[in-house]
Amino acid sequence: MRECIFCQGRASTKEDVWPQWLTKRFPLSDISFMEAELAGHKLDTWRSKTAKLLRVRCVCENCNGGWMSRLEGQVRPVIESILDDRMKTVDVSSQALIATWAVKTAITLEAIKPQNKWFYTNDQRRELRMVSAIPERTSVWIAKCVNQANLYSAAKDLLTTHGQNEVYAYVTTMAFGSFAVQVASIKPHMNLPKGTAITFDVSGEPWEKVLIQVWPMPKLHWWPPITGLAGDLGIEALTNRLSRSGINIISPAAQT
Repeated sequence: MRECIFCQGRASTKEDVWPQWLTKRFPLSDISFMEAELAGHKLDTWRSKTAKLLRVRCVCENCNGGWMSRLEGQVRPVIESILDDRMKTVDVSSQALIATWAVKTAITLEAIKPQNKWFYTNDQRRELRMVSAIPERTSVWIAKCVNQANLYSAAKDLLTTHGQNEVYAYVTTMAFGSFAVQVASIKPHMNLPKGTAITFDVSGEPWEKVLIQVWPMPKLHWWPPITGLAGDLGIEALTNRLSRSGINIISPAAQT
C-alpha cells in the first residue's frame, strides 16, 4: 500500500501535479515537460500533449479534499491575476501563499521519483500540511515569462562533495505560461556547526531585475519585474542558474 506523502495515510487518490484550474488555461496542443536530475546526471524526462496526464497516486482523500484544496482555492485568484495581467503589486500575504503553494507543488512533483530519492522529509511534509510551515533554508522566487505558452517543470538534486561539510540542495523550477516560480531548499550535513551560512553563486544574468524573492521575508513588490524571461532560453537560464559547484559554506567565525 502506498502512503500519503503528507500524512502517511492510505494514498487512495491520484493527484494532478498541476491543478486543473491552471492546466485548462493552456491549449491541448502545448507540450508539458518534466525533467529530473541527480548530481548533474539526468534521471528521466516526461513529455505529454497535456499536463493533465501528469498524475501520481501520492495523497489521501482527506489531504486532497482538505488542506490541499483550501490552499488551491486561496492561491488561485492570485496566480490568475498574474496570468491575466491584472496584478500590479504582490503583497506580503500573496507572496506567502505563492511560496506555500510552490513548495507543496515541488513536493508533489517529487512523488514521481522513486521514494528513496526524495529530498523532503516526512517531518517537513507533515509540518507543511499541519501549519503551512515552509522547510527551513528554503527560498522561493517568481518571474515574468515572455513568449512562453507552455507548462514546464525541472527538478535538480545538487550535492556537494561527500563528507562532514557536504550540502544537499534541491531546486524545482516551474513555469505556467507567463508565470515562473523557483523553489530551492538546502539540507546541510548534521555535523555542520549551528549558524553556518550557505549561499548559492548564480550565473551572470541580471537576476535582481528578473526575480522577485517571495520567501523568506516577503515584502511588497511591484509586478511585473523590470525584465522578463524570454521564451525557452529564458526558462532554461532560470533552471540552470543554481549549481552544486556554486554552493558556498560560510562558517560562523567567517561571518564576524
